[in-house]
Amino acid sequence: MNEFDAVAERVLTMFSRGLHAVEIEPDTPLLDYGLDSVRSVELVIELEREFGIEISDEEAATLHTAREVIACVTAKTSRTRHTRAEARA
Repeated sequence: MNEFDAVAERVLTMFSRGLHAVEIEPDTPLLDYGLDSVRSVELVIELEREFGIEISDEEAATLHTAREVIACVTAKTSRTRHTRAEARA
């Protein structure tokens, strides 16, 4: 399983639980699952804790589908890992 798939599995499970949906389709707008501003903030905080990343309010506002969230988290976790590796070198 590659990094994108591993992140996707965790994000989709988190969103399915958080939005009380049996299944989250990656390209369906999250608003279609009943995502509101309060739940959006809660899910961003949960993502930040789960993956050890930071997502700004401005960035969060641009994430409309699970696929966009997965791509964002994958990029951020990859950057974080590279930064840590460089710090150790």
